[in-house]
Amino acid sequence: MPRFIGLGEVLAILQSGDFTQLLGVLEDDHLECKSFPYNLDQDREKMELAKDVSALANADGGIILIGVQTEQEPSHQGDIIRRVGCFTQARLEFSQYQSVLSEWVVPSIPGVRFVWNASSANRDEGIASILVPQEASRERPYVVTRIVEGSGRVLGSYIGFFERTRDNVSPMKPGELRNRLKDGRRFLELDTRLGNIEEMVGKLSARQTPQQPAFTAETVFRRVQRARREVGYEGKPAFSLAAWPLQPIDFPNLFESHEVPVVRLLEQPPRLRDAGFDFATRRLSTIVEGQLRRCLIPEHKILEVWRDGPLICVVSGDDWHLCWGMRSAPETGLRINNLALAETIYLFCDWSLKVYGNGIPVPERFKIRAMLSDMTTNGRPCSLNPYRPNDINMNDDRRSAPGGAPGQHFEIEVEPATADPGVMAYRLLSDVYAWFGFNATDMPYVNREAAPPRIDSAQLR
Repeated sequence: MPRFIGLGEVLAILQSGDFTQLLGVLEDDHLECKSFPYNLDQDREKMELAKDVSALANADGGIILIGVQTEQEPSHQGDIIRRVGCFTQARLEFSQYQSVLSEWVVPSIPGVRFVWNASSANRDEGIASILVPQEASRERPYVVTRIVEGSGRVLGSYIGFFERTRDNVSPMKPGELRNRLKDGRRFLELDTRLGNIEEMVGKLSARQTPQQPAFTAETVFRRVQRARREVGYEGKPAFSLAAWPLQPIDFPNLFESHEVPVVRLLEQPPRLRDAGFDFATRRLSTIVEGQLRRCLIPEHKILEVWRDGPLICVVSGDDWHLCWGMRSAPETGLRINNLALAETIYLFCDWSLKVYGNGIPVPERFKIRAMLSDMTTNGRPCSLNPYRPNDINMNDDRRSAPGGAPGQHFEIEVEPATADPGVMAYRLLSDVYAWFGFNATDMPYVNREAAPPRIDSAQLR
């Protein structure tokens, strides 16, 4: 079974030389895998080395394994180690690696260790590792001082900032980089003061009489559109989920601190498994305009709780989330991974019930809407099939979304006093599958012996 392992276990496996123990391990924030040694005769590979190492240093350290091959696996949102390709130590010159880092990264990253790890099966071959200690993060941010253009030309007057998120290394947008550099990363004293101010304002806000919500479904949709812009998905494939109460409610403690239950649910939403299709950001939330709290990973996902009741989640509609591992291509259009679809909807239903349990009052009824937006690419609509995703049935009975509309939404009404997240998810997914031309009996991950039928969380694990 695919699994995460800690850095200590990785180091123990490397020391043992039994690299078969790495098979099935998932990449994460602190583990990066490379199939082959960096070719440092090429500037592009020098930048790749600088990017990978600095990204770990900007994200609390980690390790790069060289000689380890990964693949996408449709049932888990993360690359999985499938093969280990040992090679001779003569193919590496660690002094070159250190020289590249010294020339391409500012400031110098302290404590980086380059290690050759011999195989227990053949001591003449092995794999290499680059260990970036957690202590290096104290000197962050680290920036790459040279950027390689598409033509291969090196630009020395530009910098790049990279930070590892789960198994992905993404460049930071210039505006965000500027704000980080302007404000500084060493802000512990300032952060404490801001936290005290935030708590004080939150307590004052909690005493105020909540305003009557003036939102309708259209108002909520405008907020979803705003969230899409914030995360960077405007005009791009997106999968959005929203919930809103049908009576006036308030989250009076929303701005009080990070410790109140509703904020903990925002910052630590429910998950079913490691590397599943959840919407956890592993980020602290921020207060926006005194109206909402938001957790955001730019270009990845956004999660919002509005004080007057609406809940919003937006994730990628393409291969980064909803179509993960399905090998979408211009000639096929976007191919939805039905496990990603079902798990994300189930978790949002579960999350919304838990969050609304903290409402004042707890709403008697609320609505949930799932939205597919801009899922037609190159003139080809997205498609779905009813089978658990794997390489064998990826194309079996796959049906395209009807019509040429840029998006579609599906909506249910919920009474939380008697609601079950599995039943809620089943109702939403039934409408999604019907839109693609499937009967509800075709849907996977369903417990049909229950009354009413429901999405079975055990089948999603």
